[in-house]
Amino acid sequence: MTVPIPAEDPRHVPNRAVIDPSAITYNTRQITGVLEEQTALMAIVKADGYGHGMLTAARAALEGGATWLGAAHPASALALSRAGLDVPILTWLFEPSTAQVVLPEVIKAGVDVSVGSELMLRMVADAARAADRRARVHIKIDTGMGRGGVVPSRVRELGHAATSDDYLSIAAAWTHLSAADDPSDPMTDQQVETFDAAFAQLCEEVGPVPLQHISATAATLTRPELHRDLVRIGIGLYGYPPVPSPVRLRPALTLTTRVAMVKEVPAGSTVGYGHIHTTDQPTRLGLLPIGYADGLHRASSGKVEVLVRTRSGYQAARQVGRISMDQIVVDLGPESRAQAGDEVVLFGEVLDGLLPDEEGRALTVPTAADWAEAGGTIPYEVLTSVSASVPRQVKG
Repeated sequence: MTVPIPAEDPRHVPNRAVIDPSAITYNTRQITGVLEEQTALMAIVKADGYGHGMLTAARAALEGGATWLGAAHPASALALSRAGLDVPILTWLFEPSTAQVVLPEVIKAGVDVSVGSELMLRMVADAARAADRRARVHIKIDTGMGRGGVVPSRVRELGHAATSDDYLSIAAAWTHLSAADDPSDPMTDQQVETFDAAFAQLCEEVGPVPLQHISATAATLTRPELHRDLVRIGIGLYGYPPVPSPVRLRPALTLTTRVAMVKEVPAGSTVGYGHIHTTDQPTRLGLLPIGYADGLHRASSGKVEVLVRTRSGYQAARQVGRISMDQIVVDLGPESRAQAGDEVVLFGEVLDGLLPDEEGRALTVPTAADWAEAGGTIPYEVLTSVSASVPRQVKG
């Protein structure tokens, strides 16, 4: 008889990424509420839905009013289509090897494909012939991001090539803004001006282009005049506005663990690699079985607080010492009632309410933005860093 190794069963792993689809639905509705009726919302569910689960995120966003889906890789877009999500889907990131294998199936499934070069256009055309179905292409224009996209001086050439092939149909033109998260940066206006000029040239060459899209979450929240026909919403779906905004969003992922051990230590005790922390009083330390292998950024060491759910309610506890591969230490304080087995919220949302701590301090739930600030990064990276070793638990 084979006895299952406990680690193979997520019930035996103390860490959890708890996904709340209702938060994604809520956030989608909130953002849809700032759009004009003619502007559609594309839910960006790349990177496995920013770590939330691609299909979970897609279904929740569609329930909230999204009418398009976007995924970077064609294989992901194909999985969305095969899951029965009957809405337009856009994919935009591929190279020759995967294009040859995956793009025919993608086009056969009716997925829209972005192109930003003549080589990409030829790959899509070849795939469309193999699928014996006309491909809907979105012409991506590089207006200053410097990643994918055709340079404006070659837009006419690319448009002509597309309209010369019976297996290709231009469905849209688009670009990606590089500094929309800083409303004071003039680069956004420069990019929009460049896009509009290139779009006009494209239309002169090929005739009317049905759709244009410019804005991701940041520009959607700050520049309503840039909404155009379609907006692409990524980080906003998951509860984190990249710019200050009156639109209220809820975190959709809550990262939790449980206390593994509590011990009393005297003042002057050192903690962690490099002994970067020394206790300044007798205190109780809590060991948590989660670390940078699970997605916590080592650069955040000693700069964040977590919430521990003790028998007498939640308490805040600062993480101290260096974040290790699979464990961290928190300073619970000398009077803490925390014990092994208590739940710990590292970031996310607590729905059952918080009471002030014993000193009367109002408790707040740590967020991915707090961890990002501590680690010198962005919430996008914090969310997508939560590794596959952390079981996902989807709230019903």
